[in-house]
Amino acid sequence: MECPVCHSSIVDAGERCASCGLVYDDDIRGRLSLYFSLKDDVEQMRALTKNELWVRLRAITEKMGLYENQLQEELRVQASHMRAAPAVAGDQGPEMLADDEVVLSAPRREQERERAAEPPAGRSSAAASEDAGTSGMEVRLGQKWLLIIGIVTMVFGVGYFLKYSFEQGWVGPAGRVSMAYVWGISFLLAGNQFRKRYETFGLYMIGGGIAILYFSTFAAFQLYHLIGQSPAFAVMVLVTALACALAVVYDSLWLSVLGLVGGFLTPVLLSTGQDNQIALMTYMTILNLGILGVAFYKKWDLLTIFGFIFTYMLYGAWYMAHYGPQKFWPAIIFLNVFYIIYSIAPFAYQLFRRAEGQMESFILMTPNSLIAFGLGYAMVKAQYSQEWVSVISVSYAVIFLLMASYLMRRGMQDQAAFAALVAKAALFLIITVPLIFSRHWITIFWAAQALVLLWMGIHIGRRSLSGGAYLLFAAALGKFLLHDYSEVFRFSIHDWAIGGTYSYLLIERYVTSVFLCLAVYGFGLLIKRSVLDFISSPFRLRDESSVLFAALGVMVFVVLNVETGSFFHDYLLAARFAAVSVLWAVFSVILMIKGFRDNSSAVRKVALVLFSVTLLKVFTFDMSNISTPYRIISFIILGLMLVGTSYLYYKFKDKILDAMSESQGERGQGA
Repeated sequence: MECPVCHSSIVDAGERCASCGLVYDDDIRGRLSLYFSLKDDVEQMRALTKNELWVRLRAITEKMGLYENQLQEELRVQASHMRAAPAVAGDQGPEMLADDEVVLSAPRREQERERAAEPPAGRSSAAASEDAGTSGMEVRLGQKWLLIIGIVTMVFGVGYFLKYSFEQGWVGPAGRVSMAYVWGISFLLAGNQFRKRYETFGLYMIGGGIAILYFSTFAAFQLYHLIGQSPAFAVMVLVTALACALAVVYDSLWLSVLGLVGGFLTPVLLSTGQDNQIALMTYMTILNLGILGVAFYKKWDLLTIFGFIFTYMLYGAWYMAHYGPQKFWPAIIFLNVFYIIYSIAPFAYQLFRRAEGQMESFILMTPNSLIAFGLGYAMVKAQYSQEWVSVISVSYAVIFLLMASYLMRRGMQDQAAFAALVAKAALFLIITVPLIFSRHWITIFWAAQALVLLWMGIHIGRRSLSGGAYLLFAAALGKFLLHDYSEVFRFSIHDWAIGGTYSYLLIERYVTSVFLCLAVYGFGLLIKRSVLDFISSPFRLRDESSVLFAALGVMVFVVLNVETGSFFHDYLLAARFAAVSVLWAVFSVILMIKGFRDNSSAVRKVALVLFSVTLLKVFTFDMSNISTPYRIISFIILGLMLVGTSYLYYKFKDKILDAMSESQGERGQGA
């Protein structure tokens, strides 16, 4: 805020301007006192609370800015009145004091304010608004972009000056670099002074000074060879630290970004083409810890994202240029250090300050996992074998589980961060299984893990985890039916038999089949007892558990057909088709009994359909493909089962009719 007469800064709520002597009346002094009180409160809150109340502080600061504009208008009106023409009759002019001090009366100030607020005669409000927008754009162009372009132009000017002075022989290399350093330091000092009055202008000048210091150090080492690599490296590290410190003090995100970019460019600019792996990785680790410390302190997520991008870019460039088997251990250790840093970073603010988790914080999780695990997989597999890659995947899963357990101990399991951590741990456990195990064991572990995910999703009320359990379980079932039977257990659909002999991997086949059937049953029970809605779509089914129990029936039916057909193929080939027909009939009877017990029309209809298909098979296929003794057995057993089913319909006739009446009554009431 500045005096409208002499344009000097107003730094306190005194009685008059310290420079020109303009006297403030009681109303103005009260407003100034309130403004500076608010300003002091904001500064104290910033110093004490830092980021905890940053959102509220920002709102208060915006209100204070509006209030400052109002005060500035009050002062402008007062100054314009002091310079106005003599008052007309009956109006009191400014009261002149002995020392040329001026005090405005409240009525006259109100008149001046109203007069100033009115648009000029002959101009519409739309035209005034258009002029205001044009003026605002012009001010932004002049204040921001001209300043940025000017600073960038001056940095280029410093560079061309060094080059031209070198070509002309005006100043020696040491003198040129010294002048560049002086130029950069001058920018820092001038920016600090301008910042007190014009904050944005001063901060941009400070940024330009930081850029010039980086460039000067690079020139001293790479262009003129005035200093060695170690001193140049140390100077650039100090410049980076200075940029980060100023960013925190001045609360400027883009100063910290400038320091980050300069910090990561330092090893690139000072590179001599020789590999110094330990020094480079150690420097990157320290730089990342510093960056994340600033990002955590100021809650600057953008700084974390930039740090992540530059870290893996620099690591990837080193890997392609210098990695070899002899550098395996340092490379894998530092890679996982970076992985841990950027796994913890998105949750650091939430973990330690109990902030509400936002999904925007999780943006680094997936690329961090993919990049780190991909590089680790390539290095470990080339150095040892694929099984040892599981050490990395298990370690990653443990890290996420520890973080999730920490959230649970603090009662934060209802937040999105907890679900994301559990999902990441589950993902790496899923990856681990095929790395360690093979064949059908992968299917068993995936099904078991899907059950655990479903239970956890129900327990903490997270539909996302339960949805992941569905997908994983579907993958396990698909793998068993489409891959394990044909590739692992050598089942041939054409022959409908296990290749070689029925006893091939008999125990493993039974264990896998029984476990998957029990897992489907467990899925159905968990969902039946749950209050969560698992299928949220326009076609959502009324009872998801009934779908799973139906899937269980299909699963059991398929397994029994495979085992029955394979057994009779090896030990009693002539009776194979008859045995399958009997199996279908028995299965139909079991379904029918269940349909009567549960009074389920749908189950009974399925049983009738299966009976019909069985009859069709017996009369069309079995009669021509099986011998007479087995044909007799097949017909007799099927006939007995059909007669028994008919008896069930006679016995439960009243129960079925009552259920149908109730169903029709409910539909009628609904209509």
